[in-house]
Amino acid sequence: MAGALIVIEVSAPKVSDGALAVLVSSCTRAARGAECVLAKNAADESPSAVAIVSLQSEDKMRVEVGVRQGDHDSWRTKDFAFLAEDDSLDRWRAIGFAIGTLAESNPPPGVESPAPPAPATPAPVLQPAPAPEVRSAPREKPAPELRLFVGAVGLLGPGLDTGPWRIGSGLFVELAPRGPLYLTLGGSAATRVTRDASDAAARWFDVSAGAGVALIGSLNHSGLQLGASLLAERFDVSASTLDGRSDSRARWIFGGEGALGGRVEVAPDLFVILDFEAAGLSAATDVTVAGASIGSAPSFRYLGSFGLRVRLR
Repeated sequence: MAGALIVIEVSAPKVSDGALAVLVSSCTRAARGAECVLAKNAADESPSAVAIVSLQSEDKMRVEVGVRQGDHDSWRTKDFAFLAEDDSLDRWRAIGFAIGTLAESNPPPGVESPAPPAPATPAPVLQPAPAPEVRSAPREKPAPELRLFVGAVGLLGPGLDTGPWRIGSGLFVELAPRGPLYLTLGGSAATRVTRDASDAAARWFDVSAGAGVALIGSLNHSGLQLGASLLAERFDVSASTLDGRSDSRARWIFGGEGALGGRVEVAPDLFVILDFEAAGLSAATDVTVAGASIGSAPSFRYLGSFGLRVRLR
């Protein structure tokens, strides 16, 4: 079909420019040398094939492809039944590949061409023919696709049980196969907003790994998610005395953490996120400076975080 032209007419509401670009690109890749264009962008050149994409229901779409073969048109039909969690761009990519394949002069295996209709009048362009519908084999569930998200957040919450709160920042990575489940790995660092009268500095360094599930909405779009992680925290305190001497103490603490988060898609693959996190640790840590207690790092703590999350693949 070198040099051939395939014209695509889309009968579906609210299709983004990005989705249409994916549709045309995947069609051209599958068509072996033919060029696919949208009907609204087609020139006056007579096409070798016409494709009609129509929305049957929220997750079902139909593709009808008419191919010029000698003096008649051969029509082929394929129906798609997508899963609710299928990504929108993945749907249009699959439809584009189907159009490019069905537009070949020789139908692919499993797709039959109905008998050509007798045209009432000669037509310069292809028109849908009243041919019987030919359904393809049931759609197989696509192989799992690994999605990758990364994010950066700011942290705020209580520090010691008395005195200033802690403030910090964190980074995390989420790996998600097709579906609502995901794995996560993250790290953060925080310190008290200001020092207290003892002039002691307290710092927290956390590393966590766990899993979660999307409660509302796909992970690719706005919604809510719930996660649980194993947590390792290094807590240290440093202080200086009036005579100029300084000292520091540190310890590792382990525990578990739960997080409830919301995400709002502000641009394709870019999200604003807000999380509430609560953790239970293996022990509390009492802090004294020069024999005087300045507070305790409790075994239960909570934090709030706010930041950005982006999908890389």
